[in-house]
Amino acid sequence: MGAEVVEQIDIPYRTILNAADRHSSKNTYISAAKFAKQTLMEARARALTSTPTPATGHAVDSAPHFAPLVADPPMQRILERRWDECKRCIDAAAPLAATVMMGGLLEALLVARANRLSDKSKLFRAATTPVDPKTKKPLDLRQWTLGPYIDVGHELGWISDSARHVAVILRDYRNYIHPEKERSHGIALSSDDALMFWEITKTLSRELLAMKGET
Repeated sequence: MGAEVVEQIDIPYRTILNAADRHSSKNTYISAAKFAKQTLMEARARALTSTPTPATGHAVDSAPHFAPLVADPPMQRILERRWDECKRCIDAAAPLAATVMMGGLLEALLVARANRLSDKSKLFRAATTPVDPKTKKPLDLRQWTLGPYIDVGHELGWISDSARHVAVILRDYRNYIHPEKERSHGIALSSDDALMFWEITKTLSRELLAMKGET
């Protein structure tokens, strides 16, 4: 079993430990436990598969091919640069910058997945579609933030239930870009936090690139 698989299994357990330190809600622990179950099942499936891993020489963190999700070559290059910048922030021990970059990358991938829909009306018929509190009508896509994209993406089958819950944690931590929120909550992101979120980001990216769910 490779280091990548072991690291993937470790994510939800680090989530639980971090949540305990911060006295998080019960849902955080339940979500992390579900994610732990999923990763253990995936690891067991890999262990039972005897297919050898090809010696490609590429690092585990190398940017994936975004073409299945994004047809535009310039946008593909932008996403590759964002992916690399996430890694550079982690290597430079800049956890907040890394987390902000990851949130932006994830949002871009969710937007790209939405753009691939042949019938975009599905986005506005979902139960989790954000609505304008005054008009009670669905918000224009240009007004959607990461949270609604995560919820609607899960509802349409793009990402798994456990991945959705963990993505919400990444979204919340990304919001510590606002100094007052960091001060009032007394939270300071660590390098371990950033590494955990990076594994989450890679998992979500793989799920979105697999083009699961409604198209």
